[in-house]
Amino acid sequence: MEAWINDLIGFVDPTMGPWIVFGLLLLSGIGVPLGEDIIIIPAGMLVQQEALPLMPTLLAAYFGVIAGDIIWFTVCSKLGTRLVHKKWFKRLVHPKRMLQVKYQFDVRGAWVIVLSRFIPASRTTTITVAGMMHMSYWKFITATASCVLITAPMQLFAGWWIADSLQAKSMVELIVRLLGLVMVVVAAVWAYRLWSSHRSTGTKPPRARASWLRYFPRKKK
Repeated sequence: MEAWINDLIGFVDPTMGPWIVFGLLLLSGIGVPLGEDIIIIPAGMLVQQEALPLMPTLLAAYFGVIAGDIIWFTVCSKLGTRLVHKKWFKRLVHPKRMLQVKYQFDVRGAWVIVLSRFIPASRTTTITVAGMMHMSYWKFITATASCVLITAPMQLFAGWWIADSLQAKSMVELIVRLLGLVMVVVAAVWAYRLWSSHRSTGTKPPRARASWLRYFPRKKK
C-alpha cells in the first residue's frame, strides 16, 4: 500500500489535486456509480503525505459531494418522467427500491436524506425519489449539507489515519493502529451484516403504493 501511495503522490499535482477530487465527485451527479468514500479516503491519504493541501482538499470533498447530489436531484426532479421507464435507469434505481424509499419519506420526511448516507447502497435511490417527489430544494440542500459536514471530514481523516499508520515509529505503535483499523472494519462489516440479515429475514420492507409510479406515465413515441 505504501508503494501505491507513492505512485499517487507522483501522479497528482498538488495545485490541481483538490479540483480533481471535486471533479470526480461531480461525476456521481450524472449517474456514474462512484462512491464518495473511494475518492475522499485516498485523498486523505495524500493529504497526510503532504501531496495535497488540507483545507482546499476538505472543501473540495465537501462541496463536491453536495454539488454531485444536487445535480442528480435536479435531473430526477426535471426529467424523472422521461427517465423512470428507461432500462438503464431501472438498473440503476429499481422501481421496488424506489417504492420502499418513498414509504420512508412518507413516514420520516427529510430525515431519510440523512439516514441514507449511513445505509449501504441507499444514497442514489434516496436522492432519486426526493427529486421525483419534487422535495423543496432548500430542504434537500439543508439536509444534505448538514450530513456531509460530518461524513466528508470523517472520510478524509480515515484516509489520513490509514496513511499515518503506515509510518508508525515503532512496531508497537503500528500494531495498535492496525488493531484500531481492524476494529473499525469489523464494526462496519457487522453493521452491514445486520442490515443484510434484516433484508433476508423473509419480512418484506414496507413500500409505498405502486400507484405512485403511475404519476410518471410512459411518453408516447
